[in-house]
Amino acid sequence: MDKFIIEKTIKKIKGRSIFLIGMMGCGKSQTGPKLAQLLSYKYIDLDSLIEKLAKKTTNQIFRDSGEEEFRELETNCLKETIKIPSLVISTGGGIVATPQNWGILRQGIIIWLDVDKNIAIKRLKDDIGNRPLLQEGNLSNLYTNILKSRKNLYSQADIKIEIINENVEEVSEKIIYALHKRINN
Repeated sequence: MDKFIIEKTIKKIKGRSIFLIGMMGCGKSQTGPKLAQLLSYKYIDLDSLIEKLAKKTTNQIFRDSGEEEFRELETNCLKETIKIPSLVISTGGGIVATPQNWGILRQGIIIWLDVDKNIAIKRLKDDIGNRPLLQEGNLSNLYTNILKSRKNLYSQADIKIEIINENVEEVSEKIIYALHKRINN
């Protein structure tokens, strides 16, 4: 990756945090740390932060208190993370469904990782147990229905990165090039 582009991008974004949004299985949690490293940013996985604060897994929160409680914790954590500059934040796939979150997300740069549905489903097959919204029913149908309900929201991101078969480093570089291009227009 061209160091000049990275340095120029860092200078232009001036410490604004970067929020990675997208469907489960799109690679937000894998891409985030690499992107943060390339930008000399710190990294936070919002779902992991919620779990640490709640002292429960996401599944336990959904089971014990319901999705509404989880979404409230998610919004509260989001409010705190925006106070810290120069972060790459991997969000949960449903963060876009809470209207209040958009005011917070808009304070940073929102990047939608749009992964091919078949790749996402392949990635999720071994992780269904950790995905509360995929517990009941056919994985492909559940994924498709969730995507339909959120796609319009995801499309409101500042930048869309289409992911077909790239690795984490390639996706991170695509993000930096897209940031660089957007900033210079």
